[in-house]
Amino acid sequence: MSTPRFTLKVGAAPASAILLALVAACTGGRDEGDSSVITPSTEDSQVTALVVNSELVVGENRFMIGLLSAENEEITGAQVGFRFFKLEGEEQEPRGEAEATPIALEKSYTEIHEDGTVETHSAGESGVYVATVQFDEAGTWAVEITASADGTPYGPIGTAFSVLDEASTIAVGAPAPRSETLTLDDVADVAEIDTSDPPIPEMHTMTIAEAVTSGRPSVIVFATPAYCVSRICGPTKDVVDDLFQQYGDRVNFVHVEPYDVPRVRRGECPNLGACAVSAAVEWGLPSEPWVFLVDADGNVAAKFEAVVTLDELKQALESLLTG
Repeated sequence: MSTPRFTLKVGAAPASAILLALVAACTGGRDEGDSSVITPSTEDSQVTALVVNSELVVGENRFMIGLLSAENEEITGAQVGFRFFKLEGEEQEPRGEAEATPIALEKSYTEIHEDGTVETHSAGESGVYVATVQFDEAGTWAVEITASADGTPYGPIGTAFSVLDEASTIAVGAPAPRSETLTLDDVADVAEIDTSDPPIPEMHTMTIAEAVTSGRPSVIVFATPAYCVSRICGPTKDVVDDLFQQYGDRVNFVHVEPYDVPRVRRGECPNLGACAVSAAVEWGLPSEPWVFLVDADGNVAAKFEAVVTLDELKQALESLLTG
């Protein structure tokens, strides 16, 4: 198979508001050069590709891409293939291929009224393409994407991205931080620590520290349905809620709002990061939402950023329960 030549074009094409919100929430302060679009030298590409991950590291990654058509519309439900290249100056070395799995979702957010009532609103459809990928060294990489949807071929197109030596979030295999989080015993109303609609009080009966030292597997979800920039915290929390209904008798579930809800409501935060709770800092979160699975020994067994499916979580959790 021939090796394509890429031309680096600084700055991505205009993207849909929904997908840009997802990327912005997940990438935080990523440098402009890291989100540059690289295309084949013909420069006739029909698709813009956006890396959704806030961080990619040496080792195994859950790699996520969003796709936009020439009409600036999100492409969902396509058959997508990835080809990965390590970039070194003018050299572009092929490093592997992967078939991507499409994940679609309905975005939403919760609105908390002055009287305390909570209302959920739809925020449009979105989707990403996910593949499990191994990166063997840090540096600048590229992915070439080809896609086909409803008989229409798209691409090839690509995007450059950085791979780091280490993640900011707690690494898989590392001990889970023994974070002291608020529980129902610490507040007068669950709404002070949960903006879900409706909240599940059982996810606030123990601290993270208590959960990860209990001798049982734990699911730790950092999500804020009311204040989520990407508006996928609500759908992700809904997936975890479904998981709780199936595994709540065998597994600890702890939901943490990554921001201090009362302070945010009072308008005391110049930005959300200024009101991050201590657990979000201790777990090194660069974005939200995140879901962590912790084994019975208190070590992180898996982690999922942004969009995640119930099947993905069930498969990872079953491996903890049966392994």
